[in-house]
Amino acid sequence: MTRIFYLASLSALCASGLLAQSAITAQRLTAPLRNAGVYHLATGTWTRSARLTANLGPDVIYTNTADSGYFTTAGMAGATGDWSWIDEGRVPSPNGDVVGAEYTEAQVNGLSFSYCTDSATPIGLTFQAYESYLPCDLVRTDPNAIFTLSGSVAAAGLPASPMGGNACWTITLDLTGAGEFNLEAEGGDQFPGHDGDAAQDSFGLEWIFNGTAGTETGPVLAGDPTWTATVSGALLHGGTGTYYSTIASCADTGLDTQDIVAADQTTTGIPGGPGCYFFGGYDNPSNGCGGPSKVAFASFATTIYAVSGECLTSCLPTFCEPAGANSSGNAASLSLEAAAGGAGIRLVASDGPQLASTGFGYFLVSFGISQTLPLGDGVLCLDAPQGRYAPGGAGSLNSLGKFNSNGDFENLVGTSTTGFGFDVPTQLPSPPGGSIQPGSTWHFQLWYRDLNPGPTVNFSNGITSSF
Repeated sequence: MTRIFYLASLSALCASGLLAQSAITAQRLTAPLRNAGVYHLATGTWTRSARLTANLGPDVIYTNTADSGYFTTAGMAGATGDWSWIDEGRVPSPNGDVVGAEYTEAQVNGLSFSYCTDSATPIGLTFQAYESYLPCDLVRTDPNAIFTLSGSVAAAGLPASPMGGNACWTITLDLTGAGEFNLEAEGGDQFPGHDGDAAQDSFGLEWIFNGTAGTETGPVLAGDPTWTATVSGALLHGGTGTYYSTIASCADTGLDTQDIVAADQTTTGIPGGPGCYFFGGYDNPSNGCGGPSKVAFASFATTIYAVSGECLTSCLPTFCEPAGANSSGNAASLSLEAAAGGAGIRLVASDGPQLASTGFGYFLVSFGISQTLPLGDGVLCLDAPQGRYAPGGAGSLNSLGKFNSNGDFENLVGTSTTGFGFDVPTQLPSPPGGSIQPGSTWHFQLWYRDLNPGPTVNFSNGITSSF
């Protein structure tokens, strides 16, 4: 049975002030949802057992699997080109509002997802993950869109419908050794920390079905953020949807997923064109977990597995801790991220002074860390000669920055692709001179001034990276 839902284009709504609607079909699952098993991206092989998901993670940092009984082709059955839509969610961090969240970043090593199709040829599907993603933003067509591409994963030869009619599948991609990527919590490094604002705390996950336009192919719809149910006298509610939750399994509505999706540039033929769409008329008559709703929630069935607290640079060891407290009462802290270009890492500093006219500084590098020399309010733990990524350094060797009102170190000289911290180049300052070589290990600290209540200097803790 085909059921018509209505998606209103938010762009059309803003432009005209009217609720312009386009009819989009969403269909009840006409075939059982079968688990195809685990596809190992590194080897191109399958394990036909759902139990193998236990080898991924071990954390589930996002899951949206509350069954709606529907899937959507989003009007692409009569269109041409690739099928491309972006959904949203949130990975929580310790400074947010989710009890039990422990980490600010995670290394994604697996994706589970569900779709239906009537295509007789194998399915090709690409996922692209974006940090600092404004829900429903168009990353390809809007030059003002704010986002960071975290990772891209492509899989070919996924199950189709060889017997004709519709077939519906749940598939797990094992990204180990082939497609792992780092995903920052609370939206990423462009808006570090928990802001309590979906525009700054969200990630985006783009689904690109390659060559399936003209077929009845699309994601299973999942999620219900408003259901309530009383179990053993306790009132349960939806909307948590991460491994941090301890309530009933039917609470698997992805954290901060919304009733909107974005159709981006590669999608052709959809009514209304690229833009922001939502399912209109959502209504859950308080039937609780597993109860029927009149309209399926417009979010795609997805689970993201990760090693929380680990990053592409292995979350390498820190030293010289605790660092000296600064005027905000905090100890400036260093962390590492994967960075495009250069030596492949970005130094990021947080918990610095938060008052105006304080917190200017730059990063230091050394081959050794045997000393502990008190200076100002902090301790220098790098051995001489210390290299300085200072204003005297040309181009990429200048890391000058300043802590903002949130205590995050903003780059002032354009040597960070995110605007925060410092993208470490392969060239070393002089001293020590030379360049970072594969197999070498280097150590880093941040030196900074703190002008409140009077001028002093301080240091962050140190962090070590092997290249």
